[in-house]
Amino acid sequence: MIWTAGRLRVTMARMLDGRYSRQALFAPIGVDGQARIAAARVLMVGCGGLGTVSASLLARAGAGFLRIVDRDVVELSNLQRQALFSEADVRLARPKAVAAAERLADVNHEVAVEPIVADITPANIRALTADVDLVVDGFDSFEGRYLLNDACVERGLPWVYGACVAASGMAMLVVPGQTPCLRCLYPQRPEPGAAPTCDAVGVLGSATHLTAALQVGMALRWLVTREAPRPAVMMVADVWNGRCDRVELAYDPAANHCLCCVKRRFEFLDTALPPAAVLCGRNAVMLRSEGRERPDLQAIAARIRRHGEVVHGEHLVRLRTGEHELTLFADGRIVVKGTGDIATARAAAARLLGV
Repeated sequence: MIWTAGRLRVTMARMLDGRYSRQALFAPIGVDGQARIAAARVLMVGCGGLGTVSASLLARAGAGFLRIVDRDVVELSNLQRQALFSEADVRLARPKAVAAAERLADVNHEVAVEPIVADITPANIRALTADVDLVVDGFDSFEGRYLLNDACVERGLPWVYGACVAASGMAMLVVPGQTPCLRCLYPQRPEPGAAPTCDAVGVLGSATHLTAALQVGMALRWLVTREAPRPAVMMVADVWNGRCDRVELAYDPAANHCLCCVKRRFEFLDTALPPAAVLCGRNAVMLRSEGRERPDLQAIAARIRRHGEVVHGEHLVRLRTGEHELTLFADGRIVVKGTGDIATARAAAARLLGV
């Protein structure tokens, strides 16, 4: 961006006396860098422990456009670490993406926030990533991250990896063709249950906040400079033991045999997700829409009130019975809590929701 002397003086004066004053004073950002941040379009995939903090930091930093995609609703156990939600969101069973967008609108009206309540799949990830400059990872599963890695490498789109469990977290900027991708580091997706999860071993809110801060630091640096670190690095932190390590990652495309970024085999993009999935550690099953028509949530809510307590909104209808809790989303997905058995979940959905 080219600035005239007069425009630079006026803009600098506004920067130094306004919302982004302290950020613009940081020499590596400055006025030009702040303008690049304001012009940026960022996709936030997942809006949980990492996603809420990352989205908050990006909005406060002035990222011009945030698209937030999440498939879940706010639950009581989220409030310990997920920074954008309240007890009211829990009571109303509000979708995370919607609740986050409304909170961010109160934080910074200058940022355009697009909430999308959806499961990210091979069928929609190309559209979700088509018009953004950067993706920030807020997934809570390897399945989602490998799919995201495929989509970003295919398009040459940078993304910021992040993961957090217990007291530890890690973050890495992936720039296709310049840094290792996720499959360079982890060629095979771990088997279910092979890696520790927050549902099994817990997670500290301080760990998620620190990990998200590392992610957003990498995101802002990329948006301002468009430069990948040399060499590529993975930041690893442990808030309980007070450690933070910088791990340098060698990357030589000529010697690399990665199936994704070298051989360009996008296996996770090319594989349809199963119609049902057990949600690890949550005693719940998700039934995907399988091409069903968009449900009439209002009519369904009226019909099922005889079965138990019903919460109904624009994006979902939830039924609580003595045995199960069923949530039907506007995109046709159903989450059945109270069982880890797919057949039982399908039977409950058919019997109680009629779908």
